Amino acid sequence: MPIAVFAMLVFAIFTWLGAGTVETVMNDFANEVGMSTWIFIAVPGLLSMLFSFLLYQNAASKITTLRESMTRALLVGVATWIGVAAMISYMWCPGSRALSCTSDVLLVSGIIGGGPLLVAVLVAGFVVGTLLLRRVTWLTYGRPPPPRAE
Repeated sequence: MPIAVFAMLVFAIFTWLGAGTVETVMNDFANEVGMSTWIFIAVPGLLSMLFSFLLYQNAASKITTLRESMTRALLVGVATWIGVAAMISYMWCPGSRALSCTSDVLLVSGIIGGGPLLVAVLVAGFVVGTLLLRRVTWLTYGRPPPPRAE
């Protein structure tokens, strides 16, 4: 399995676990905008999958320390938080006060969901970084060699 796909799966699982800890608040948000709760819970995991897949491309050659993996994990967390806040503000804020409402959504979502999301992405970054440095056999770390012409 390529390391980027593995990172994508690990980040999704941990982000969904983090989103599950604040499920009651997310349920309230979803009910206010008339959206299904499961969609509201699924979006953070899907966004973290996207961002981790993009950031962990060619990670085997670029990441040499655990600190670099944790930095990418923080970037995944920040991008996921901004993406979720953008979705909430799009669904929840009226057009007349979109900017002030978006700043409020960023603040509230950062206070409520920021802690679980931060812990989730840091643990996921630690797992991926550790496996990157240990070079386990069930992950592929580079591109396959080109086929030889015979």
